[in-house]
Amino acid sequence: MKIRIGPSVEGDDFFGRERELRNLADIMSDRSASVLIPGPRRIGKSSLIMEFIRQKKAEYNFIYFDLEGRQSVMELCQDLLVEVQKSYPEYASKWPAWSKSWNTVAKMIPELKVSGLIEFKTGKITAEAKEVIDKMEIIFDTLVDQNFIFVFDEFSDFLWKLKGKSIHEVQFFLEWLRRLRQHKKLRLIVSGSINIISTVEELNVADLINDLVDLEIFPLKEAEIKTFLLALLEDVKISLSDDALDFAMTRLSDGIPFFIQLFASSLRFHREGGETSYDLTEIKEIYAKITARQHKEYIDLHSRLKDYLTTDQHQAALKALAHLASDPMNFEDLWPYVESHLTEKADFHRLLKRLADENYIVQGKQEYRFVSPMLADWWRHSYEWEK
Repeated sequence: MKIRIGPSVEGDDFFGRERELRNLADIMSDRSASVLIPGPRRIGKSSLIMEFIRQKKAEYNFIYFDLEGRQSVMELCQDLLVEVQKSYPEYASKWPAWSKSWNTVAKMIPELKVSGLIEFKTGKITAEAKEVIDKMEIIFDTLVDQNFIFVFDEFSDFLWKLKGKSIHEVQFFLEWLRRLRQHKKLRLIVSGSINIISTVEELNVADLINDLVDLEIFPLKEAEIKTFLLALLEDVKISLSDDALDFAMTRLSDGIPFFIQLFASSLRFHREGGETSYDLTEIKEIYAKITARQHKEYIDLHSRLKDYLTTDQHQAALKALAHLASDPMNFEDLWPYVESHLTEKADFHRLLKRLADENYIVQGKQEYRFVSPMLADWWRHSYEWEK
């Protein structure tokens, strides 16, 4: 099993998730069902989807589409149609209606990407954009008898970018997807790193996705964490003493695959070559270097908060996380550090819920704490000054 940090994995490099794969297959067997996969970054959503596609490609036609980087519905339309034509070129030549609609849409989209989809003063869809969408629905109508599943990844990020242009465009996009889901053989799998439920609630459009079936991805259990870590290390000929493995398990107890991969990769990076066995002292020394390093993924978790929170929420979140990185704390102990940024305690409750939804922190019986001990250690080393 290869160490893979960042990209999604499938096949021999995919680990576990039998329950989630089974649940996803059960939902997809219902011809009228579409799926929502909410969850934090690096929990393994994209890998789960790619492995499901690999296992089920003989049963369904899949279009996997990453929404990251797309800025508008028109850009999505253009890229999506290109992907359909590239993956299934036979459809463009088989149906004259499809081909005619394709030519019309391909010609109109470049201009609409510049002029826009929404008339901002009225909140109405432009006539030209409406024609494009109508033509696209003709194209999708030719696909519904082919058991198509469209996968939209990084969904909530895309919604926030649309919101920056117009809330009307968000509503239009979600309404359009709802119309597509009414086709019994055309289904959607929607996933996103920023908690989708919190996003659509904040945008006041939750009613437009409430027909999607939720699929929860669970953290790996203790036995799975150990099996996964040892499999990754075996591939690069690294072994751990019993007490070194026990220490690793305390720092990886959250069961998030990304941190297990990052830990294994760091051990591989620090070895001098050949078969290597680490004892507890050596593991602790390497771990200190791991959590002091300015790794891109760590920095992204810190910087991306600014993109999805108001200025005051962002400052309050940074202060709260700086304190929680050192020790678990309850709400009342945290409040004095953030009250200069937030007017009401209710606002802070909502912010903490958002941080919990996005898997930075978890609420116990009395206190909040970081979900990942490894992330908490890095956050403390890097951002303690934000207290």
